[in-house]
Amino acid sequence: MHLRLFLIHIWVASIGGAVVIAGLAMGYVTAATFIWGAVIGLALGVPAALLNWVYLRPNRSRQIGWTWPIANRIRAAAKQHPSAR
Repeated sequence: MHLRLFLIHIWVASIGGAVVIAGLAMGYVTAATFIWGAVIGLALGVPAALLNWVYLRPNRSRQIGWTWPIANRIRAAAKQHPSAR
C-alpha cells in the first residue's frame, strides 16, 4: 500500500509539473495552466503509477485480483526482465 501511494505521488507530480513547465514556457501564465497541469497529471499519473506498481510487484497484484489484460502484459514483461531471474 505504501509503495502504491509513493508511486502515485511521484508520477502525478512529475507529469503535472512537466505540463505546467511546458505551459509556462509557451507563455501561458494563467491559472488555467496550473489547472490543466493538475488534471493531466492525475489523468496520466495515476494509471502509470499503478501499472508501474504491477511491474514491481507482479505476485501481489495477482493476489489482490488485478486481472486486467494490460496488467497481465506488464506482469509478463516483468517476468522477462533480467533482474527477475
